[in-house]
Amino acid sequence: MIGRALDWFEDFVADGGMADPADAARLELKRQHCLLVMAEARDQARELGLAPHLVDLATVAGLLHDTGRFPQYRRYRTFRDADSANHAALGLRALARHGGLAGLSPRDRFLVRLAIAAHNRRALPGRLAAGGDAEALALARIVRDADKLDIVRVMLEHFGAKGAKDDVVFLGLPDDPGRFNPAVVADNEAGRIGDYNDMETVNDFALLLLSWINDMYHPRTRRLFFRRGHVDALFGQLPDTPRLRAFAGRYRERFGPKTP
Repeated sequence: MIGRALDWFEDFVADGGMADPADAARLELKRQHCLLVMAEARDQARELGLAPHLVDLATVAGLLHDTGRFPQYRRYRTFRDADSANHAALGLRALARHGGLAGLSPRDRFLVRLAIAAHNRRALPGRLAAGGDAEALALARIVRDADKLDIVRVMLEHFGAKGAKDDVVFLGLPDDPGRFNPAVVADNEAGRIGDYNDMETVNDFALLLLSWINDMYHPRTRRLFFRRGHVDALFGQLPDTPRLRAFAGRYRERFGPKTP
């Protein structure tokens, strides 16, 4: 199952390659992201002690979750859904059109497709979150958490890169080091994930990524968010103001590892 999905994915990604080096680099970024989310999803499923077949489905869903990013960028030259199309829907369309889930049973296709459809929603759809289908809910939560962990890694690499920020990666946000939108901080402190529409600067992107801890379901995800240094690195991108220092202290007290 996993080998077949990998072969299909690599063929799909390679088809219609882009000549411009900047475009090719952005697509390679997404290719690597998919591979790493695949590994994160597999490891999370194993830690939960899921049956081997569900571990395989979580692995496949993690790999294919961002399939839509490739047609999205080739068509629109952006990764911002609001300026193009819902990349989860684009991915489901591509998988159906090009046989990306061929060989899976109808039930397995349903589970993978549902995990992909739910991965980029601000919150899980009500019927799914209600837990009537325990396998579907488990896979959706695994892929959402795995995706968040690796997106933060990707963004931190770009925060730390020399030179101007990549407009595509940073969704066209201006790099204004001293400015941030208090609304994104308020979402964090109210236990909500930030709203992309409230982002006004690159600092707000860092704040939005910090807010994702409010939607991380698995203890492993939150643990790794701190252990890998992501929290410290994101706060390190922000201006040193009394408001943000106080926020950082409350954030670490609420979510950080507890000393025995």
